[in-house]
Amino acid sequence: MVAVTRASEAAGPTSVRWWIAGGLILPITFVLSLDRTAMTVSAPIIQRDYGFSLNQMSIVLTAFTAAYALFQVPGGILVRRYGARVVLAIAGLWWSLFTFLTPYGGVFLGFVLVRILLGIGQAADWPASVWTLQRWFPHRERSRANSLLLAGLYLGSFIGSPIVVWVADQWGWQASFHTFALLGAVLSLLWFAVVRDDPRQVRAVNMAEAALAAEVDGDTDGVAHISLGTRAFLTSGQFWAIGLQYGLLLLIQSFFTTWLPTYLVQARGLSFKSMGFVGALPWGAMILAVFGTGLLNDRVFRSWQQRKWLAIAGFLVAAGALAVGALTPNNTIMICWMCVSLGGVGVVQVQVWSGCQDLGGRHAATVTGFTNFCGNATLAFGPIFTSALVSIGGNWGLALVVMASAGVFGTLCWLFVHPERSLDARTT
Repeated sequence: MVAVTRASEAAGPTSVRWWIAGGLILPITFVLSLDRTAMTVSAPIIQRDYGFSLNQMSIVLTAFTAAYALFQVPGGILVRRYGARVVLAIAGLWWSLFTFLTPYGGVFLGFVLVRILLGIGQAADWPASVWTLQRWFPHRERSRANSLLLAGLYLGSFIGSPIVVWVADQWGWQASFHTFALLGAVLSLLWFAVVRDDPRQVRAVNMAEAALAAEVDGDTDGVAHISLGTRAFLTSGQFWAIGLQYGLLLLIQSFFTTWLPTYLVQARGLSFKSMGFVGALPWGAMILAVFGTGLLNDRVFRSWQQRKWLAIAGFLVAAGALAVGALTPNNTIMICWMCVSLGGVGVVQVQVWSGCQDLGGRHAATVTGFTNFCGNATLAFGPIFTSALVSIGGNWGLALVVMASAGVFGTLCWLFVHPERSLDARTT
């Protein structure tokens, strides 16, 4: 339980919600991303030590992403049914256990199984986190809260590799899995001890902050009263549009997640050492874009009519900058365009999760799970699609231009998304 006495009702709202977002959700998501980074960085060593072929190693890596994507919707349903406090605590302990056990896979199928079980556990994190932010933050603060969630994820891509390399260099590659597993377990227990699904159950929350939380979707008693059937989701064009646009967005992002280091070394001739620094720059730009967009949303672009056009602009900037960067011969200018491209992705990311919260209403966890499923399905198969395009075109230029075209279709999807028209309204 947080702190001890309820502050005076006459005082301004307490800041417990910000401590939960920045002090728990951000670190949990950061450690979660470190768990993934540990495998990505250790993959060459594991492949060498266990004699895996490139195809076998690809299956090991893809097993996690596939399981993570497939269990997004079930994870959202569990959060909706049992609450984020219980589900995320159990999921955190689950994925920490299988992070710890990863070095003991032993054989090919052992590693595949451990990675599948890890993906199942981590699948509940995003629906639970997005749902918690929706429950704790009023509309006017949610974009900034979502930016903290996103920052935790992208910090793993920005500084995760150096951390994993340093830990592995000091104590061996297995130590990174053990270290991050223990951190994840501690944070999961702390989450269960501190967080409540209803902010009014936390003693440190004063009446003013509880009133802010009560603004959420007109809720006045902290209990969800409306239940939507599967048909309500499947017959909603918005439900499909927000999922499809996220799949297209992560098709662009998948290049940076999976192929950017290879592209910089093979296509641009950078050394392995310089690639590490240069490859981190776009992720730094994305983190800045996420925080900047969260601030703009809450302070300036408060209506969805404005935010939709910001999302469309972000899509077009991400796509255009990726294509221009691919066709730019100068490496310095190229990486500047890549920073702009991933920054554009960051702008859209903030709108996506704010959109899921408003569109889903009391069913935000379900909408979030479906949206994240669509995105991670693309992450699972996007790298294969990219490598096929490189093989067909004989170089990276064609692949990146084709991937950039996804941004055009993503903008079209946003024309059909109206988060101000909550799915809850379909039951009234």
